[in-house]
Amino acid sequence: MKAKILSWSTFLIIGIGFTAFGQSQVMQLDDGTKLTFLGATTGTRQMAPGYENLATANWLYTPDRPSMVWILAEHEQGKWPNYELLITDTAKTSCVNLEKSTGSHVRDGVDIQGFLMRAFPRWDKEMLARVKPYGAAISKGEFVIANPAPTAVENWTAEPLPITRSDGDLEVTLTKLVAGAPLPYRQGEQPLTNDPANQCVHLNFDFRQDGQPTTNWGPWPVFTSDAAGNRVRGLIYSYPSNGINPIYPDRIHPSFPPVVDGYFYRPGLWPDQSPWKVRLEFIHHSNFSDEETVTFTNLAVRSGSQQDFDDEWLWDASKTNLSFVAEQMVNGVKLKLLPPLVYSPKIMPGEKHLGVLIYADPEREARAMNLTLLQATDENGREVVTPLRNGGGWAGHFGLDFPNVRVVKTLNLKLALHKSRFVEFTVTPTKQ
Repeated sequence: MKAKILSWSTFLIIGIGFTAFGQSQVMQLDDGTKLTFLGATTGTRQMAPGYENLATANWLYTPDRPSMVWILAEHEQGKWPNYELLITDTAKTSCVNLEKSTGSHVRDGVDIQGFLMRAFPRWDKEMLARVKPYGAAISKGEFVIANPAPTAVENWTAEPLPITRSDGDLEVTLTKLVAGAPLPYRQGEQPLTNDPANQCVHLNFDFRQDGQPTTNWGPWPVFTSDAAGNRVRGLIYSYPSNGINPIYPDRIHPSFPPVVDGYFYRPGLWPDQSPWKVRLEFIHHSNFSDEETVTFTNLAVRSGSQQDFDDEWLWDASKTNLSFVAEQMVNGVKLKLLPPLVYSPKIMPGEKHLGVLIYADPEREARAMNLTLLQATDENGREVVTPLRNGGGWAGHFGLDFPNVRVVKTLNLKLALHKSRFVEFTVTPTKQ
């Protein structure tokens, strides 16, 4: 398979953050924070340009040699900027978001933030980086970044739609994949602009199980990659037929409109450069078998703090006296429950949450499985409110988080532990 080689004479392993006239690239946020672009690096040990000898540094060991963007943040003491970077090509045809991967304290009010770039326009000499504080609008201005690692782009062969793939008895047919579709917007707001930060991937499927149409399965995580080595992860949601989502589009809620036009996710990649490999995980929603279900009864509920709940996520038999209160085998995996805990989250003081941490053994098996709550009742048989967290595990852990709970002395749970199905398509996206 031949590759298209990208190179140019001005390529540097480290792109220092200056303009063509030797000036630093600086951006001012609405809260007064000053951001200075330090540069982009590539290598097995990533360090911020100009701060390689910083004694308080948290540099990253990156054996797979990804690229990183480094930002110096000068801010009010006691307040730390919380934002993501939006990376686009210079023509602004597509956009990926980068979350902070590491941070280093320089002195009071001054920090360095590093952002791993698993995806960026590797075929361009330069790219653009914008700043979006979490929960706020995109800030004015942009950084211009020299490409730190041009690469070869292989010639992948895409298949025409529709494409059918199977995993076990589940057959999935991809019928639509459109890049640059408008992101659903919240009810009462104006439609979003054509900014690539407000675009998504719009797709659709047909499902068959044991040869028969089924509605018991749906997509959730998705991994998108291209022949240049870019890869991004997203979550899939139903696409409302009128384009209006009554809640923020990255949340699932019972009020989601019942009439949908397929699904959507973000971020995507750049559709003009190569076909995409789209790897999807499909999750079973209902009609679970007896082999997949398990019941725990009379679980005594204890009171504690946010710290107690955090400690449960880091449970280690050698470091804590906390022990499992129940365990059962289901679908080839042993589920082990820590005591249900009522606590007040730090970010929501005054609210009472009921958290249930569930460990799985063997952990590796559980990573390809999902947990669904079928029923939760208290000591009087009354239903407990629907949890916020209910689904995939994290490193073999599963968590249920019931918000705004009344007084509960004991908890009864009926759960389904079920295996995900995985399929992959190689397809050239059409463009909106």
